[in-house]
Amino acid sequence: MAEPELLATPLRYFREVAEQGSFTAAARALAISQPSLSVAVKKLEEALGAELLHRGRQGVSLTRAGHILLERTREAERALGAAREELRALETIPRGRFTLGAHESLAAYFLPGFMARFLAAHPSVAIDLRNGNSREVEEAVVERRLDVGLVVNPARHDDCVVVDLFRDRVGFVVATELLATRRGAGRALLSQHPLIHVPVLRQTQSLVRNLADEGIAPPSQLTCSSMELVKSLVLDGVGVGILPFRVARHGVNAGRLAVLDPDLPVFEDVITLVRRYDLPMTAGARVLVDALRDHGCAMPPLDEVLDSPRGKKRPRA
Repeated sequence: MAEPELLATPLRYFREVAEQGSFTAAARALAISQPSLSVAVKKLEEALGAELLHRGRQGVSLTRAGHILLERTREAERALGAAREELRALETIPRGRFTLGAHESLAAYFLPGFMARFLAAHPSVAIDLRNGNSREVEEAVVERRLDVGLVVNPARHDDCVVVDLFRDRVGFVVATELLATRRGAGRALLSQHPLIHVPVLRQTQSLVRNLADEGIAPPSQLTCSSMELVKSLVLDGVGVGILPFRVARHGVNAGRLAVLDPDLPVFEDVITLVRRYDLPMTAGARVLVDALRDHGCAMPPLDEVLDSPRGKKRPRA
């Protein structure tokens, strides 16, 4: 089956006349009438404001303007052919540039172990990273400013595909050295040391309300804009932190942080992969989405992330 012509009809007609050397031969090759062909070429000349052909009894020859247009037409045809092949390759060869968004603390533990392996396996796929909170990331995906987002507890917009990857849990964590000084009375630390947290997070707000409902009042609260700062202060023994357990565990040697008290309230998180339904699923997009999903589903179970000081108990929402 012949490839469809990509050139606009007037240019294709002109090229055929120039290459055939006569309107009669060109009309025969194009399977149109000679008068129709003559009219089309004449309109092209009028549109360009230049005479393209010298017409004579022996056929036609190109004017200077005709030579220029024929060469540019051939260049355009070659470029269009190359573009067609590149577009076909999008369906079979993983390539392209994609934007991936995630909260910085989530990306910090999720992307190591993924990025180097993925980019080595798919050198023609480039990834631009964007950071923001989950609401901002999901909004950017909906508005097509991001191709793919890693989103915690998404709103599940109607225009988006949402794939659940793994779970996390936000709760009260403490340095094990500070906890050891209380000999099992971990909850008492909340009334003796500052509560450290990022106040803008919905999970934090819920847990702070839970403490108030239980009549627990920390002597002070240290508010931060970064979960990494919360973690650093908790490790330094400043007080009790509110953190996602996976964020708390990342980059920290086993045994240095623990859940303050397994009976205290927690907030359950689900980490998801979000993209628009109409994201063109080229070969590059497909391998990126599949690799992110597989990496997420292979994250270690939540029970292996942080230790509880008195064994594991079923969490309370």
